[in-house]
Amino acid sequence: MRVLLSETNWNSMTAAAGLADAGLLVTRVNDGRDMMDFAEFGEQSAIVLDLDMPDMDGCKLIEHVRQRNPLIPIYVLTETESWEMRKKAYAMGADDVIYGPVNAAALAAQIKAAVRRTAGYASKDLIIGPLTLDSHHGIATLNGRALHLTRKEYEILEMLSLHRERLVTREAFMNHLYAWDDEPDARIINVYLSRIRHQIELSGGNPEMVQTVWGLGYRIVSEPAAQQAA
Repeated sequence: MRVLLSETNWNSMTAAAGLADAGLLVTRVNDGRDMMDFAEFGEQSAIVLDLDMPDMDGCKLIEHVRQRNPLIPIYVLTETESWEMRKKAYAMGADDVIYGPVNAAALAAQIKAAVRRTAGYASKDLIIGPLTLDSHHGIATLNGRALHLTRKEYEILEMLSLHRERLVTREAFMNHLYAWDDEPDARIINVYLSRIRHQIELSGGNPEMVQTVWGLGYRIVSEPAAQQAA
């Protein structure tokens, strides 16, 4: 999962480091304009922002992001004691407003839970047929056997699982994995997917559960044979 975070003060910098330690990919921006750009064109799982933005009103930014993405989890950090300001942030679309020093581990757990629920999962386990992803620990198993995946391979499999049965484009994978930072050739996605399929096959699964829809994107299905027969 990737989090877009406004790193505008010490509290948000601490949050960014803690979220990364908790296994989340973190895109750091320094102002509201950059946050809007990444929110619109990037592939983010959740957003964390501080109300004290250097270039725009934080509540207006929340409203802008929420209008363009009604479902994305938005968490707000603030050092103001004003309940009126926090109430306004909720009214603009914040899911939670966290006052004072942030507990990054707790925030990471909140984000992961919210992203799972948005995708339709009730627990930390993302289950697609015989495949289970433990999103809390970042572990994938198939028929009870662990898949040996790199971090990026796990992220791809998790992204597919969060979009279960729906297409994910190569561009979306690239934005999610690299966030426009030192991107390799986009064909690297083919390499990652090939390795994922190989691990699925080694664990006794059908590698075709990770499907390529030529010219459109990729998806994961629970019953590939039934899909092909249809």
